[in-house]
Amino acid sequence: MRFTVNFLDAILCLEIMHNFNNFKRLLGVLAVVASLLVIATIVFRMQQEVAPRLTVRKLPLQVDVSLQKFHYTETKQGAKRWELSADRAEYNKKADISYLTGVRMLVHGADGVGDLEITSQHAEYHNGTRDVALIGDVRGKSVKGYGFSAPRVDYVAARTLLTTAERVRLTDVGSELEGTGMEYQTQTRKFKLMKEVTAVYRQGGK
Repeated sequence: MRFTVNFLDAILCLEIMHNFNNFKRLLGVLAVVASLLVIATIVFRMQQEVAPRLTVRKLPLQVDVSLQKFHYTETKQGAKRWELSADRAEYNKKADISYLTGVRMLVHGADGVGDLEITSQHAEYHNGTRDVALIGDVRGKSVKGYGFSAPRVDYVAARTLLTTAERVRLTDVGSELEGTGMEYQTQTRKFKLMKEVTAVYRQGGK
C-alpha cells in the first residue's frame, strides 16, 4: 500500500512538472509575440513620422478634371499652326471650356514671318471652336522684335485672328502705337487699330 501511494505521488509530480514546462513554453511564446508587436508598433510609428502626409486637393465646383502642365498643339495639313501651354488647367465638361493659369501661346507664322509668343496670367480655351481668350497682362512678342500688350486678347481660330476691344499698345524699333481695339492677322502679321490711335516715333530707332 505504501509503495502504491508513492508511485501515484511520483506520477502526480511528473504530471505537474510536465504542465509547468508547458506553461513556461507558453510564456516564452507569448513573450516573443509581445516583443514582435512592440517592434512592429515602433517601426509603424517611425514610418508615419518620416512619410509625408499627402493631401488631395478638392476640385472647385463645376470643375471635372484638373491637370498640371497642360499642352495643346493645333495642326493643319500636318503643319503646326499654334501651341498652347499652361502651368495648370481645369476642365469644365458642361461648358466644354478649359480654364488655364500661367499661359504661353506660340503662334507659327506662314511664309517666314516668324513665330509670335504670347503670355498671359489666365486663359479660357474653348474646346469646340479652338478659340482662346487670353486674360490678364497679355503680352505678345515677335521674333522680328515688335510686340503688343493689352488686358485681354481673343484668338479666333477659324480666322487665325487676334482681336481685342481693350486699349492696346504696339511697339517696334523706333515707334510706339496705342489705340482702342485691334485686329491682328497672325499668319501675315498685319494689324489694324480701331480708334483713338496715338503714335510716338523716335529718331535713330531708340
